[in-house]
Amino acid sequence: MADVKAIETIKEIGREDFIGGGTFACSGCQPVLGIKYVFKALGKNAIMVNSAGCMTLTANYPFTPYKVNWVHNAIENADSTAAGILAGLKRKGLDKKAVIVVYAGDGATYDIGFQALSGMFDRYENIIHVCYNNEVFANTGYQRTAATPLYARTSTTPIVAGRTEGNIHPRKHMTKIMLAHGAPYVATACTAFPLDFIKKLQKAASINGPKYIELLAPCIPGWLLDQDKGRKIGELMVQSGIWPLYEIENNFFKVTVQPRMIPIEEALKMQGRYAHLNKDEIAVIQKQINEEWEKFNKGEFWNVSEY
Repeated sequence: MADVKAIETIKEIGREDFIGGGTFACSGCQPVLGIKYVFKALGKNAIMVNSAGCMTLTANYPFTPYKVNWVHNAIENADSTAAGILAGLKRKGLDKKAVIVVYAGDGATYDIGFQALSGMFDRYENIIHVCYNNEVFANTGYQRTAATPLYARTSTTPIVAGRTEGNIHPRKHMTKIMLAHGAPYVATACTAFPLDFIKKLQKAASINGPKYIELLAPCIPGWLLDQDKGRKIGELMVQSGIWPLYEIENNFFKVTVQPRMIPIEEALKMQGRYAHLNKDEIAVIQKQINEEWEKFNKGEFWNVSEY
């Protein structure tokens, strides 16, 4: 991090990009925007390990949009690959000159890649794991993952009148799970709040040990959005309180963006995956969010279930 300037304001974000345009990702893709922010925060000496998923489409041999080190691996072993890179750098005495970042989707984090992620944290490797959470297996047809929120429509939790109502399982509490591994730093972020994300990345890079950041990255086709609404949806999800932005450093909990608590209906009505919900169901969600924020504002992180 010696070559990277600390960023405190939007104006201090550098103009140089380490990922170019023209990828095969969807128009309006928010996870690609997340990659751009990672390199803005960590600079040219960052090494990104990307597990198989949507972001695999960013580079297709012989073409690549990356101007820095980027490694693609299978969906289940990105964190093991990152640990191997770190071991190699240590062998050469170069580990202090680079920041290793795993950039994996929620399917590769919550589900298929969890074993490697857990092992990396257990060994206390000095690696940042960023989960770009679009709440579905987007690269394979928008199936449900353990990160899919309640009542959301996916291809494996469809809406069938009188029979099914979308996903009926609450999402896994990943931040709590990673804290239970003894992580010194855990945070949430959203692509609609780039400065908050960048500052968290830089803080994570300054801390020794395994770090976990969960980045909400709305999926245009998976959430049934207009392609120009990705950033707006992210903003509404945060300002409604349904996606809280916080960090926990050495067990100290802090809300980093206090939401305006706009009605949750404002965030849901723009998403086709929630088009089946009626007023009563939306009221149930609103009640749960309100109750959770009463606990957040008291610092009672472990008592909040997170919708």
